[in-house]
Amino acid sequence: EAVCLQHIGTCLPFFLLAVTFDILGLVLLFVGIFGDLRIDGLFYGDFLIYSGSLIIFASLACWLMWYVGNIRVSEYDGQKRNSIALLARKISERLSLKLKGED
Repeated sequence: EAVCLQHIGTCLPFFLLAVTFDILGLVLLFVGIFGDLRIDGLFYGDFLIYSGSLIIFASLACWLMWYVGNIRVSEYDGQKRNSIALLARKISERLSLKLKGED
């Protein structure tokens, strides 16, 4: 179990949210494509296709945040401090603490 978590990285909530969005989006997309969903004579497959596609698109934002949250930023760039790297590190640490609930 610990080996699996090492491969996932430090942003587990974004990873789980992205996987959940992907699964939910694919289920809605496939039900909309292959299911004959009619209620009171109205076809709702298009709604499911569009909803599933939007949810999958939203999962891209979660995957991006997961990836960015796992980037290690070194404090030093050569011999001098890089202010952009320090700012990125500070934002990343705050986001990690906020997600862990250690505000």
